[in-house]
Amino acid sequence: MKEILKVNRGVVKIGGAIGNDPSNLLEELAIRVRNGEKWILVHGASGHMEIICKSCGIEPVYVMSPSGYRSRFVGERELVLFEAACSSYSVELAWKLGKLGVGAIPLYPKLDVTAKAVRKDNLRSVENGKVRILRGNYSGSVCGFEPLPVIEAWDNDLLPMLPPLASDSSGNSLNVDGDRMAAAAASAVNADVLIILSNVPGMLRDISDPKSRVERGSLDMWSELENLAAGNMKRKLLAAKEALEGNVEKVILADSRIDKPIYNALTGGGTTLCRTSMADGG
Repeated sequence: MKEILKVNRGVVKIGGAIGNDPSNLLEELAIRVRNGEKWILVHGASGHMEIICKSCGIEPVYVMSPSGYRSRFVGERELVLFEAACSSYSVELAWKLGKLGVGAIPLYPKLDVTAKAVRKDNLRSVENGKVRILRGNYSGSVCGFEPLPVIEAWDNDLLPMLPPLASDSSGNSLNVDGDRMAAAAASAVNADVLIILSNVPGMLRDISDPKSRVERGSLDMWSELENLAAGNMKRKLLAAKEALEGNVEKVILADSRIDKPIYNALTGGGTTLCRTSMADGG
């Protein structure tokens, strides 16, 4: 087992899908924060969104872009529900962290502007081989990150939490990709590491074989990595590239389901991505 170094500043992202239990992460995160490490917790909200939509009789709409990225269409009414879903999950996570002795503060764009985004009003969706344009979308692409609210939270011994919401130039909230927002946050605060957790052990050469994990990668072998990425891993890999190009030392794609997921990631348990092959030990 490799020696684990204390993290000065770290960002960890966990998805919000139903069945993605954050308990192991929260327990380890609480210990690290109490020991003086500074972390940002970025979380998704898809599971809570599905529950709220179902209770309202609304069927979520997912689209596949021509470049192969799957995303949710967020209209005006869906945005209201998504903000509610983010709030619900943030409160749940903050309560659990409080029980573990750590104060957490959710940072929302309408109160503390962190992530800034450009709205994508129109979404291109590939359906039955044809491209369809969906208008009235309230999602966006992250174009900047203001770290001051995060720094203020750390100065007050609080753990900042970021839901996948950003602010546009008019101050309106937009749904954004949580992985890419985590990358922007990690770059803005000069994080030592960005850890993106999901229900797989990292990037796999064969998605049906958990033992086919790619242990290391770097920017100079990115084309090879992109050829291996499928499904949601495509967006996580894009986020990793943006973080590395933003001078984050390393990005680790790792498993959220195991005990001490941060420790597992830092000691080689996931896919470690660095700017150069020399940095990743290759």
